[in-house]
Amino acid sequence: RTSFSGDSADRLLMAMAARWGKGHFFPSCTGRAGMTVLLRAMRHLRSARRTEVVVPSYTCYSVPAAAVKAGLRIRIVDVDPETLDYDRRQLSSIDFSQVLAVVATNLYGLPNDLPALSRIASDAGAFMIDDAAQAMGASVGGRLSGTWGDAGLFSFDKGKGVSSIDGGVVFTQSEELAHALRVEWAGLESPSAATTASALIKVLVYALMLRPALYSVPARVPFLGLGKTVFTTEFHIGKPSPALSALGAVMLRRLDTFAASRVHNALAWRQSLGPLSSVQVLTPRANANAAYVRLPVLVNPPLERDALVSALNRAGIGATGSYPASLADVPELQPSLAMPAMPTPGGRLIASRIMTLPTHPYLTAHDISRAGEVLGGMEAATGVGVLHDPVARARCHD
Repeated sequence: RTSFSGDSADRLLMAMAARWGKGHFFPSCTGRAGMTVLLRAMRHLRSARRTEVVVPSYTCYSVPAAAVKAGLRIRIVDVDPETLDYDRRQLSSIDFSQVLAVVATNLYGLPNDLPALSRIASDAGAFMIDDAAQAMGASVGGRLSGTWGDAGLFSFDKGKGVSSIDGGVVFTQSEELAHALRVEWAGLESPSAATTASALIKVLVYALMLRPALYSVPARVPFLGLGKTVFTTEFHIGKPSPALSALGAVMLRRLDTFAASRVHNALAWRQSLGPLSSVQVLTPRANANAAYVRLPVLVNPPLERDALVSALNRAGIGATGSYPASLADVPELQPSLAMPAMPTPGGRLIASRIMTLPTHPYLTAHDISRAGEVLGGMEAATGVGVLHDPVARARCHD
């Protein structure tokens, strides 16, 4: 296990080693900073011509942003809307000769086919990164996400399974990769006192925002950066805050409790939404256990996703449209795409129809019931506002 002088970061890493097993752990100020440093380390271990990172067409913008910041190009491969995993046929068709790494993003805590992706990357001479930023506690075949492939990534950023607002950890069992990571980590800056103080204020505000009655407030607290998806490579890369590392260690002890609550709430959502034809709940593949950092559903026509999200939020349910576009349609990313580009109908379909629902422990059975009323009213009307105001319809049942 990599040691960090017995400080609060080291206590966090000891807690992670107890859960995820023996290996080398490297802490960073954020998850995307950790991804950037990991990719930089991988570049030192492969041929200079391997300059591409394979990412799914629909995922968190931080993944390609980290690769671009590491000086790499993005090879977008389409996704299967049923699983949010790679379209296996398209993935198998690409030229891997210039691919440095394949990233499994395990979106919303639904694990990708991690055994298959590990084999594909290994056979092609590329690394496989098991990005468990949204999948802490998820598993495939009993093996935890974050431990597959050549390296795993964990995040304590906002909206994750457990959060200290900021913080990331890279994990590897490879001695060769661990050596390259040590070289990269040695040059990272420590956080300033002002940075730590600002982060602690965010912790307090964010904790309040989780309560359903306050879902509308974050938009009026812009420094939290909640609910925004912007592609940018203008982010800091450095060592983690000692205070936030200490908080991360405390929060990690509650992972099992939080995970059980999220699974319970996800199952409650599935039961509530099951009779409705207007939404399709996405579920984990066989032999996988999901972490459900959010519950993803696809909104079916004739319902319109954005109108449904707005109606649920007016009713006090924190629904989101998640990431607004397929990576193929993010203008800022275009100069960094590997060519030739491949079609991404799956990513575009998801971007237009996906809605995610909260699963956190503050969610109540009443919240889920209320959301079902909104959805049922809109479905019965076969269009927003045609027959009834769905929010008023829900409130009359209070």
